[in-house]
Amino acid sequence: MQLKQVVATGDPNFLYRYQYLLKALEAHCQSLERLPCGDVYNNKLPQKVADTAYKVLYKVSLSQADKIFHKNPKAYITKSRNAERKIRQLPYKPDFVLQIFGLFSPFWDNFDIPYGMYLDYTMKLAADKWSPWCPFDNAKDLEAWLECERKAYQNATHLFPMSQMVKQCLIEDYGVKPDKITVVASAGHFHEPYTGKKKFGSYQLLFNGSDFERKGGPLVLEAFKQVRQVIPQAQLVIIGKKININEPGVLNPGRIRSHDELREIFLNTDIVVAPSYCEPFQEFLLEALNYGVPCVVSDRDGMPEIVEQEVNGILVDQLTAEAIAKTLISLLQDPQRLAAMSDAARSKIQTTLNWDSIAQKIVNALT
Repeated sequence: MQLKQVVATGDPNFLYRYQYLLKALEAHCQSLERLPCGDVYNNKLPQKVADTAYKVLYKVSLSQADKIFHKNPKAYITKSRNAERKIRQLPYKPDFVLQIFGLFSPFWDNFDIPYGMYLDYTMKLAADKWSPWCPFDNAKDLEAWLECERKAYQNATHLFPMSQMVKQCLIEDYGVKPDKITVVASAGHFHEPYTGKKKFGSYQLLFNGSDFERKGGPLVLEAFKQVRQVIPQAQLVIIGKKININEPGVLNPGRIRSHDELREIFLNTDIVVAPSYCEPFQEFLLEALNYGVPCVVSDRDGMPEIVEQEVNGILVDQLTAEAIAKTLISLLQDPQRLAAMSDAARSKIQTTLNWDSIAQKIVNALT
């Protein structure tokens, strides 16, 4: 397949989040146009009203907001048809369309243009592993959504999941042939890997609390209390959102919007802790590894494909505060071990978990 004119489709937020992947792909084609999709309505005013309503309901209940506006079969089909309409209104016929994520398909009625999908998760995995991401009232509604996904996945020219876990799901639960799937991983919010210095000895732990319960927030807080009993100078920084918490040694600056500020937090951190109960392919860990920060994570979902045991971090198989605290104390008291893990972390980013490598895998699978 020749990749001359490529179109990237997806929700505007996803196109922005994966802007560095799209920039890396531009080196392999004559043109790459970003085409934001995901509208539920054709008329602009109702879409704006829907967006506002979603944001209001989101603050009350993410599951309810998703069920009403995004995660239902009618919305899937409507978004897919609207995406197809936008593609066919282009003044040219693309050689290939790359859809970011699977909340809808770039085509629904006619599959005459080759397309692929970059996937971090599936609804079947959500149903099995984290029910708040699967807000269906009954099995019939869920199956109707899964049928929409099957149609999109089986008609795709190629699928690009981030992890082996998603690949197996695509094969076993969606009936996709293995030769149509290439695992490509992901990278962080950076164009090129960090090459500056990284020091240890701050005794600072960092936790992304943007989805506090799912990411193991209560476990982290309890483990940190035990860490402080042994290492009184230790501190825990919780970013992502403001949380009602007042604990000794705990800092909670909330959401960090400045890339420079986030970089300084990473560089002042000895360990990122992420004992998530469910985690498709956490980009926060990739950001940490990029800055040479070892990670202590749960051994679930896509985490073992990012963190290698005793190489660039630790995989914890027992999600208890005691097990996490013991691991953190051991690492904080061994700066040479942290430094070795730091070097391995940065090497993995430079060699595999970067956007140029991922773009090359996608191109190799298509040409």
